[in-house]
Amino acid sequence: MYFNQSGLAMVGGPESTEIPGIDNEYMQTHCVLADGGDRFGVCALAFDQNEELLWMGNQGGHVTSYYSGIMQKYTSFQVHSSLDIRQILTIDEGILVLTATSLRCQIRRGIPVFTHSSPNMTEMQCMLQLSPSRLLLAGHQDKLIDFNMSVCKETNLIDVGETGCVMLRAHNRFVCAGNPLGRIDLRDPNSLKVEHSLDTHSGSLSDFDIQGNLLVTCGFSSRQGNLSVDRFLMVYDLRMMRAVTPIQTVVDPLYLRFLPSVSSRLAVVSALGQIQLVDTVALSEPRLCLLQIDSPGAMCLAFDISSTSQAMAFGDSAGSIHLFSSTPEPIFNTYSRLTEHADQVAQIPSFAIDDYETPLSVVPLPVVGSDLPLASDWPPHLMKKCYRKAPPIELEILRTMKMQGPIGYAPNPKATRRNQVVYNLEKNGARSQVKQFTPENRSVKQPLEDGACFVAIPKRYRKLDMKYNKLGAEDFPYEQFNKTGLPGLEAMLPNAYCNAMIQVLYYTEPLRAALLSHLCIKEFCLSCELGFLFHMLSTAQGLPCQPGNFLRAFRTVPEASALGLILSDLHPEAKLKIDLGALIQSWNRFILHQMHVELLETKKKKEEGKMTRKPFVYKETDFPSILCSSERKRPVPVPEVNIAKLEDEKREEESDISLLFGTKQLHINSCLKCGHEVKKESILLACNLVYPTNEPDRDEWSFCDILTRSLTPRQTTPAWCDQCSKFTPTSQARILQSLPKLLAINTGLHNTQHKLFWQSQMDKIVAKVTKSVNNETSRSSTPNSVASTKPCRYGDNCSRPGCRFRHSFDNVQAPVNNPYCSNNWLPHHIRMILTGDDLVIEKIQNEMPGKHQSCASDATTAPPDYQTAHSPAQSSETKEYSLSAVVCYINESLANERKNLVALIRVPSLYQPEFSDSDHRWYLFNDFNICPVPAQEAVWFSLDWKTPCVLYYSTGEVATSQTEIVPALSKEVFTQDACVARSGSTAGVTFTPLAEGEMPKPGDLIAMDAEFVTLNQEEAELRSDGKMSTIKPSQMSVARITCIRGQGPLEGTPFIDDYISTQEQVVDYLTKFSGIEPGDLDANFSKKHLTTLKSTYVKLRFLQDSGVTFVGHGLKNDFRVINLVVPPEQVVDTVLLFHLPHHRMVSLRFLAWHFLGLKIQSETHDSVEDARAALQLYRRYKELEHDGSLCNALSDLYETGKLLNWKVPDD
Repeated sequence: MYFNQSGLAMVGGPESTEIPGIDNEYMQTHCVLADGGDRFGVCALAFDQNEELLWMGNQGGHVTSYYSGIMQKYTSFQVHSSLDIRQILTIDEGILVLTATSLRCQIRRGIPVFTHSSPNMTEMQCMLQLSPSRLLLAGHQDKLIDFNMSVCKETNLIDVGETGCVMLRAHNRFVCAGNPLGRIDLRDPNSLKVEHSLDTHSGSLSDFDIQGNLLVTCGFSSRQGNLSVDRFLMVYDLRMMRAVTPIQTVVDPLYLRFLPSVSSRLAVVSALGQIQLVDTVALSEPRLCLLQIDSPGAMCLAFDISSTSQAMAFGDSAGSIHLFSSTPEPIFNTYSRLTEHADQVAQIPSFAIDDYETPLSVVPLPVVGSDLPLASDWPPHLMKKCYRKAPPIELEILRTMKMQGPIGYAPNPKATRRNQVVYNLEKNGARSQVKQFTPENRSVKQPLEDGACFVAIPKRYRKLDMKYNKLGAEDFPYEQFNKTGLPGLEAMLPNAYCNAMIQVLYYTEPLRAALLSHLCIKEFCLSCELGFLFHMLSTAQGLPCQPGNFLRAFRTVPEASALGLILSDLHPEAKLKIDLGALIQSWNRFILHQMHVELLETKKKKEEGKMTRKPFVYKETDFPSILCSSERKRPVPVPEVNIAKLEDEKREEESDISLLFGTKQLHINSCLKCGHEVKKESILLACNLVYPTNEPDRDEWSFCDILTRSLTPRQTTPAWCDQCSKFTPTSQARILQSLPKLLAINTGLHNTQHKLFWQSQMDKIVAKVTKSVNNETSRSSTPNSVASTKPCRYGDNCSRPGCRFRHSFDNVQAPVNNPYCSNNWLPHHIRMILTGDDLVIEKIQNEMPGKHQSCASDATTAPPDYQTAHSPAQSSETKEYSLSAVVCYINESLANERKNLVALIRVPSLYQPEFSDSDHRWYLFNDFNICPVPAQEAVWFSLDWKTPCVLYYSTGEVATSQTEIVPALSKEVFTQDACVARSGSTAGVTFTPLAEGEMPKPGDLIAMDAEFVTLNQEEAELRSDGKMSTIKPSQMSVARITCIRGQGPLEGTPFIDDYISTQEQVVDYLTKFSGIEPGDLDANFSKKHLTTLKSTYVKLRFLQDSGVTFVGHGLKNDFRVINLVVPPEQVVDTVLLFHLPHHRMVSLRFLAWHFLGLKIQSETHDSVEDARAALQLYRRYKELEHDGSLCNALSDLYETGKLLNWKVPDD
């Protein structure tokens, strides 16, 4: 018998083996009579999700399991004496069996774990596991039970109505609960409150299933007062919460299940055992797949499908289990764990007493104690464990290896035969490898720059990969990467490599206060942009900020481009070869000098005109004295008034940057032949460390020694002598005249030799500590036992204990147990003592600097050993410094695009009011990924991947200072507006400036809108499933900003309507959505009121600082692109006002038409029109809220929108 295309049963002859148009994907392979099948029917079936088992429960309360597709009986046990099994659920530890009044948990071998029953459990029908310890139970009762399996208690009871809940299905957003009357409730998984309800069938609901966003049901319909099977499967789209086209079947559906591995197919089963496989998508060639269970006269009571879709099991009322499979040997799970079987009983062979051929060893010996030796025991020297060392991996393989996570793969160099490994059996296993690891063949770069080896970099240091959606980065879960409350910086803009240094500058309080108090009229001023960015960070409340405006100004500075700091100007191949460590050190020097120049220029302009021109004063720094003697001579005394004037002149060249970072130096160039001496003063903002190169006599250096040599270098080099009129050997020296408040240091470790020197000094410190703790590990007591930088001739095969040469495995320990972490070459605290011309720097051992107060007094303030070394007449200056910030280069050698820079910063308590002054905590800043770290991690470096680049040492005065911030913005920002368009006419002015009495006050309404253009197109790729994946979102730039009065006689009149000039290339003006046309932003051709971004930005900042309330539509994205962080209490967004939870956002055009009767944005967008509409919508919202009709108005809005498909009608 078979079914034709119309669904009629047909009988064919024995010769008909195939039926045209019908696919037989599955065939019945087994039919097993279950335990107790002669008395009870099979009412529950479930494929195990972890092992190759099929579980069965019958109407007599018995459970049986069958192993794999051969249906071998595995376990069988009784769960209840009389009640039938309602559902079986498999978990990791065992199975859960539900009866009408109890819940039983048993391991797969049949041993009970617990049995739960309570008065709340009556006529239970179904259960659903939400988490490893959370279970939902329901049935023909009015309560839904929330059960905790870890404590075996009912944690919550939820009322589901008198009809109860007989089916539970899981979804990624809901818990779907079906009742017998045909309604399906979609409940929240956490609160279990009803979010949506679907009325499926008019009579009753028999079964339903969910796959992705599709919900398919089957059931009964009421026809003329009777229930009849509905041959249409109802289909619902959970994204839109509405029904779509139903699916017709040829059988009377009673059960249905989606095939797990095929998302578009489901199996429909009738009560008579007829099965139809249905496609939920329309196929070009429809196929009909029908199956029939061989069970005459029996009803199908249960069925289930394996997770691989290779097997389907059916249970009938006759007590039989029918297994259908698509392969001869079906697999239930893709990755099943091994099933534990019973041990087989060992059969001892028997033999005759006169059998002399069988060895006696086949007879098992009795178990004897460990203290009783056996005659067959081997001697102890032959039982000693001896391991054969594996040979090293060939260098050719390491050189060509590519890493994919922790796995490396490389082409076979074919140096050995296949499946053969050559072992060297000679002593120490190293003689044959000598030639391979000789110093001549081994490069000195290998220990630190061998990129072929995999390096385990902690996740917090790795560069983060942002996953973008269609909204860009708006929905990115930033809070998962930052739970500290400190603001981060986004890194998806060009040249964002400087984020680490920006964070270091932000957490330097005197610098932050100076930049927040700075404002000038220069269009591209990095100090102004840093001040604006610092204001964003201080108001961001832990959210990441986008440094777009600062990077935009940074790209326009010609000095930055000349120094190679603009990565967007480089070729893509050159970007991959750039050394970020050297780049950030150049950026540090550049930004300090740039801020110094800009702040000094602003200071001079403010003082210009206020002070009269001073008379000429002779300055030795400008006109160096020419002395004949070889000794350094004192300057000629001048009258006191001249000294005061000289100090005034020097003070004029000082800025907040030089006062904070500046180290005054005196350069002395002395000719070694004639003694001619030239002196010159300068200010050092950043110190570059100078490492010893040609001093073989001294092998051990401290960081303080290197810093002293770097601040006061002395060298002899050929230079021009004016007195000798030729190049002569010249002694060049620098002498410090003052100490800085904050010492900025560039380490210079992008040089391989410098990195090797740093590594060798760290090795020596660790070797000293190791030797003092465990003297017996050293080979000898000679001073040469300290580790050397020279590589060992035996390489990694060296087996000599205490070998003093360098190996690649010397620094492979984890930082937690690594002596390099607890014994650091870089000190946390140092003391600098400047006495006359002598500078002494020493490490402060095991103590925190007290008040860190600098002192400039006589020699009695210096330590005792310096009181005897220097005369009391010499002045002494002593300052104590603490490490406050470290910028590190993270070198992921296997992927150039993943190299990045991070900052470790000791955040002062001023930025964290919840901590006391003593709780200076260290934090790791990796763009927007911020986490606390221990203080030792700031001075621990693994130079193969973590290299220090920039160090900041600050005095206590800097660390604990609270500098007063002078507000730089005033109402004059509205009067300094100037049009940069060359036309210069007022025809493009479309706004009325604010009058003196209209200056904004806290709480005033300001309607705002902005338009944008695209600078870079979005980068996307086509995935294998046919969907587009965003690699990098488009970069937007603000093109027009409009602000409208929200009250007063001129309400609705704009007072800001600025077009923003841009010097960057615009790839898309988005004219349809922005109203901006080509030429509107070009100063040479624009007829609009064209201004600079900074000019308009300061107006918005003044409005924000004044406490006004911004009204607009979609202001979150507008403020993000403009780089402005506005507190939520100062923002009224109409897109959120007119929005129902779990519904779509409504456009401004539709809201204006629905509530105001206005048609806006007909052809193009106009920011004035949009801002005015947003203001009127806010007024309308307040009216609806006052009348109490807001809820009805929103419901009517969404009903109208659905009818019109959210499009404004033409008429």
